[in-house]
Amino acid sequence: MKLIKKTVERHMNKLCGEIGARATGSIANQSAVNYATKVFENLGYEVLLQEFACMDWQNGGAELVVDGRQVEVSAAEYSLPCDVTGEFVCVESLDKLKSAELANKICILYGDLCKETLMPKSMTFWNPEEHQAIIRELEVKQPLAVITVSFLSEVPVPIIQDGDFDIPCAAVKGNLLPVLLNSQGENQLRLCTERHPAVATNVIATKGTGKKLSFSAHIDTKPTTPGALDNGSGVAALLTLAEQLASVETDYQIELVLFNGEDYYSMPGETTFMAESLTDPTAYHCAFNVDGVGMQNSSTSYSFYEFPEELKLKIEEITAVSPQLEPTDPWSMGDHMLFAGAGIPAVALTSSNIYSLMEAVMHTPNDNLSIVDFDRIAETVVFLKKIVQTC
Repeated sequence: MKLIKKTVERHMNKLCGEIGARATGSIANQSAVNYATKVFENLGYEVLLQEFACMDWQNGGAELVVDGRQVEVSAAEYSLPCDVTGEFVCVESLDKLKSAELANKICILYGDLCKETLMPKSMTFWNPEEHQAIIRELEVKQPLAVITVSFLSEVPVPIIQDGDFDIPCAAVKGNLLPVLLNSQGENQLRLCTERHPAVATNVIATKGTGKKLSFSAHIDTKPTTPGALDNGSGVAALLTLAEQLASVETDYQIELVLFNGEDYYSMPGETTFMAESLTDPTAYHCAFNVDGVGMQNSSTSYSFYEFPEELKLKIEEITAVSPQLEPTDPWSMGDHMLFAGAGIPAVALTSSNIYSLMEAVMHTPNDNLSIVDFDRIAETVVFLKKIVQTC
């Protein structure tokens, strides 16, 4: 166990300490891919690098001047740049958006229009009609820019995060809404952002033959976070598991998948994997996705998807002697749904208390090595190794 923990710490320090934020398409993201690829190859795995086109988005900051004074603002991820001046038009519902005149104006979205993050235009897994309708209205009316006002957390939450949406977007905190609503004249918004075409890569390592036992985690992060829990811990667990399984003989083909793009606006790595690798669900025995394990002061939870009862009982025999593991209700967000959606039995592993960190920690600089329990990650590796040995 000590050796496993030491290996986990080494991988976490490399990914989250040395490399840091690993946004899809960035130089750091490619460094993480290169590192993981070398680990797999040195252990004797056959490695497939699955490339796809994406965007490297750079954020040089944002400025908003309302009635002559500076107001805190953030550029929405993947936004185009702008330097525009115009009056505000504030709308809080879809009906009011449909009737609003937005040409040469800066559109302020709040209320019902900002109750949740809107799905990107190209998102195929889940995209409510209400979200699409908001985007369509904005694209027809073509305001100079869009500023969203959200009360979802204490930090600005960009309601529109879409590299296919070509109206500049920014976000402000909810407590600034009165300032925007009471504006008396023209205001200025400046977004210093850049979009660059890029290429990113899924990493798929395999060994052995037979039906596949698949283990997955996503290697990318949001642009501003070292992503220790989301999801350096999952990648470190899989790299450590690869070492533990390198000399293990099994009747299954071991597949280790590092998805690239789970935190990118359109999940292109997952889409590429589905199109190129997930073409024959009958080739799989079952799949395990690791995302967010290793939170301090938390156990590790697991949940089943499309799992036959006989196979579930085998897994539960292992969890019964693993006190750090506990069952939880299924949740529909995560890469395990790629496998479950194809009818492949899947298990999701995460930290039981991770939802308490969603607002203040996830996708922020606070998701760093200081909040990680390396013992929990090592225990996850031990559990996954037992799966291979007993399934």
